Formats: sequence, structure tokens, C-alpha cells
Amino acid sequence: MSLRRKLFLLISAVILCAGFLLSSPSHNKSAESAGLPVGKSSYGFVEQTGVTSDPIRIYAYRSAGWKPGKVIVVVFHGSNRNAKNYRSGWVGPAEDNNLLIICPEFTQAKYPGIRYYNTGNIMDRMSGNGILQPQSRWVFPAIDRIINDIKTRTGAQESPVVVFGHSAGGQMVHRYAIFGGRTDACLIMPANAGWYTMPDTKVSFPYGLGGVPVSREKLVSAFAKPVVVLLGEEDNKRNAKLRTTPKADRQGLNRLARGKNFFKTAKIKAAELGVPFNWKLVTVPKVGHQGAKMANAAVKVINSMFKDKKSGPLSFYNGSVPCFFNSVISFWNFQCTMA
Repeated sequence: MSLRRKLFLLISAVILCAGFLLSSPSHNKSAESAGLPVGKSSYGFVEQTGVTSDPIRIYAYRSAGWKPGKVIVVVFHGSNRNAKNYRSGWVGPAEDNNLLIICPEFTQAKYPGIRYYNTGNIMDRMSGNGILQPQSRWVFPAIDRIINDIKTRTGAQESPVVVFGHSAGGQMVHRYAIFGGRTDACLIMPANAGWYTMPDTKVSFPYGLGGVPVSREKLVSAFAKPVVVLLGEEDNKRNAKLRTTPKADRQGLNRLARGKNFFKTAKIKAAELGVPFNWKLVTVPKVGHQGAKMANAAVKVINSMFKDKKSGPLSFYNGSVPCFFNSVISFWNFQCTMA
């Protein structure tokens, strides 16, 4: 056999072996797990809700210690629509706690105004005489699609998912808890929302459930979800960005008061219905309307659901209802009480 022939056969064998390895299940699993690089990245997510067909830009941060099975946090920005900045605020907590952070950006162009972002396009206007929109146009299912996509993209089907929203994002997230369907989130955490949709059918939407088809079963499902209402104890100022309409002020004169009232109203409603109430109220001392500091507080809540940073999740579920943590969460040098 000639030297040229031997070289040809050798090269062919190497190519075949490489092809086998690349197509093997173990390689595919590794490639799938590496669907996002360590550090910062971004990508477009195709989503048909909103007024345009533009993709949602996702700003991601994968900590060096994150791998499938560890926690994914989906973070919803405030009214400035600055997902990239919110990602920056989560970099430190992500590295310290082996997290994957996913920050979708709901732009004004695709999701204009309060109607499409804060209130999820349930009604076509914010006044009491708005027209109810078809549920197929509501924005909340986009959250579930983002969760499913990131699990598929990273091969992290078993990873616990936390949905966190601050300020206007907290408005989106608490309405997701009420109006969304079955969720794969292990924890839904609205933080420092400016005003709320109270679980009260006597109050018209968007301040209550009046005029919106919310069945008893829907409320039972909402109250069974793992929700933590996270409030900065110093978020008690009335400023230019706070909604100060008479209907908003009936909920309280500041974000802290409104958040406490929202939780109290939900708890009373669950008791009236005679159904389990799986929500918690967490107030954070020495923190106001500050997204980055609330991120640090949120991580402490998340870690209370875990044995430690490395060993993975505790048993979240007792049947279909998550088991919550102790009534007091220890923070750095103070305690954060839970109602």
C-alpha cells in the first residue's frame, strides 16, 4: 500500500471518529448545557405579543459556578426598560450564589406604556371603561415561554426558576401571579411595585378585579403559587414616578404601604374563600426604591429555599404546593421579617 493511500485512510478514520464523538449523546448534552457562555451575553427571543413582531432582547449573565440544576432568576426591569442595567445589578449576587440571570427587555416600541408592560395588555386603556382584550393577546404567557426557552437553551430542565420584578417589573410580576396560568416558577417575587391590582372584585381593573373574568378557581390557583412580596422599608416616599391618583392612593400613600395592603387584601380574600394561602411578605430594613439592593435581598430569600450555595434545592413541593421557609430570614447584619 502506498504512503499516500495510508495517509488517506488514516485521515478518514480520524474524521469518522470525530464525527462519532460529536454526535454522541454525552457530547450533545455537554453542548446543550453550554447554551450560554460564562459571563455576559445577549440574544433575541422571538415573541409575538406586543405591537410589533420584533424579538425580545434577552440580557443574560451566567456565573462561573452555574450549571444545569442550579437556580435561574428571570429579572424584570422597571419603567426605564433598562434590562442591561438590571443585569449589571445582579452580576455580584449571581457570582456569589452560582446563579444564571436572565433579563428580558420589554421595549417601549414593542410594549408601549403601562398598558402593555405593567398591566400585561389585559385592557386597552387604564380607565375603568377599558375594553377587555383577548387572553391570547395578554403578555403574561411570554414569561412562561421565556422560562421554557432558557431551560431548553441550556439543558436545564430541572433547574428551579425564580421570577423577580422590581418597580414596574414588580407590577408585571404580581399580575403574572394572579392572571397567569400554571407556572414552572418555584418562586414569584414582586418587589417595590408602585401600585397593584388588588384581589377585590368590587374595585374596577386595573386597581382591582372588577370587569376582568377571574374565576374562583383562578384565585385559588393564584393564592397557591409561591409568592413573596418583597418591600424596602424605606420605600415610603412620594416622588414624581409614583402614581398618585385618588384610586392609587386608596391603596396607600407610598409603595411600602401599598405593598403591605396588597398582601393583606390577598390574605383576607384567601381566608374568605377558605383556601390555602402560600404567599409571604418580606420587608427589608434600610432599603428604599433601589433595584440593586433589592436584588441582594432577593438572593437571601432565594437562598432560604436552599441547603447552601452548592448542594442544590431543598424539597420545594409538598404535592403541588411549595413548602415555604422559616418565618424569619437572616440577612447580613440584621433580620428581615416575614408576615
